[in-house]
Amino acid sequence: MRWIMEPVLEFNRCKKNVKGFSLHDVSFVVPKGYVTGLIGPNGAGKTMTIKLIMNLWRKDGGSIRIFGKDHLEHEIEIRKQIGFVYDTPFFPPHVTLQYLQDTFAAAYLTWRQERFDALIARFELPRKKTFKTFSKGMQMKACIATALSHDAKLLIMDEPTQGWIRFSA
Repeated sequence: MRWIMEPVLEFNRCKKNVKGFSLHDVSFVVPKGYVTGLIGPNGAGKTMTIKLIMNLWRKDGGSIRIFGKDHLEHEIEIRKQIGFVYDTPFFPPHVTLQYLQDTFAAAYLTWRQERFDALIARFELPRKKTFKTFSKGMQMKACIATALSHDAKLLIMDEPTQGWIRFSA
């Protein structure tokens, strides 16, 4: 008997051409409950693949299914269930964590304030300072805190430790 796992993400024969780079017939499946990483050198197409999954770029061919649904046809429903961390923080410079908390709490019915508070404390982030005063690492931590605070069923991160990863000997 073969064990069949429910896929959370299906990337099937996807193609994308942009100036100087092409993604050709890329396919993979991410089963529910698995941690999966895209590993490769700079310019290999990792970020492009993520942008296709998140519909930030339109694919030239192939199909993408998330939670068993077409990612274009059910985009709004799907996005509510994804925690996404860009490779570059995207919050406006005048925004504070307090403002961010209030905005996300209103936007997500599944917002978990206690989780956000715990992550902000763990990451030692100031709640009332603006993002323009944050280091790149602090900005990435704020992005991670928001992505993890609304009970996302799928977490997608593009270089989330950029600017703050700690190495121990």
